[in-house]
Amino acid sequence: MTTVQLRDLGLTNYAETLHLQRQLRDDIITDRALETLLLTEHKPVVTLGRRGDRSGILSPALLTQAGIDVAASERGGHVTYHGPGQLVAYPILNLRRWNNDIRAYIEQLERTAVAFCTRYGVDAYGDPERHGVYSAVGKIASIGIHVRHWVAMHGIAINVAPNMEHWTLIRPCNLPDIAASSIAIESDRCPSIADAKLAFAEIFAAIFDLDYGPGSVTDQITA
Repeated sequence: MTTVQLRDLGLTNYAETLHLQRQLRDDIITDRALETLLLTEHKPVVTLGRRGDRSGILSPALLTQAGIDVAASERGGHVTYHGPGQLVAYPILNLRRWNNDIRAYIEQLERTAVAFCTRYGVDAYGDPERHGVYSAVGKIASIGIHVRHWVAMHGIAINVAPNMEHWTLIRPCNLPDIAASSIAIESDRCPSIADAKLAFAEIFAAIFDLDYGPGSVTDQITA
């Protein structure tokens, strides 16, 4: 079993969290830090992955009017949205423990999100062709990673109860036939973000066969 650090960052700017991820990744590559799971909510932002561009933004004017930033990202995938009410998990992990198998790692992330949705009564599934986690209503979790020297960063974003109007301003993952969904839309058991963080941390640890080291914040997460 591997020991990692768990850190709850609260509500963050995307750029600040991206900088932190890069720092942690570099420290893990050089054995100066433990592998880490970061949990956060972001202030409203649209991010463009390596395959994304602004063509996935349906209404730039409304995006600006809503005060939603646009940021480039080195993660895989196209365009996605982050905002309050969405649980974002950034595992900074060494993939050598998965025999350098990126596909297997992504499948584990999908399994984690599916198990999380199941806990709250939402029937969800991973899609190997379109990457991410879906329900009968729409896409409920996005997955995108970046790997350097076999250390992965970025991760998974699960719609717990975000502002769904913001999702209408983009084409999620550049898929014209896919709408966004959330736990709040599909279940009457929608958790608070504080409870969602604790549940995700528990499920993640079980699926990835790890525990959280001294100084982790499993007992300190607050809404």
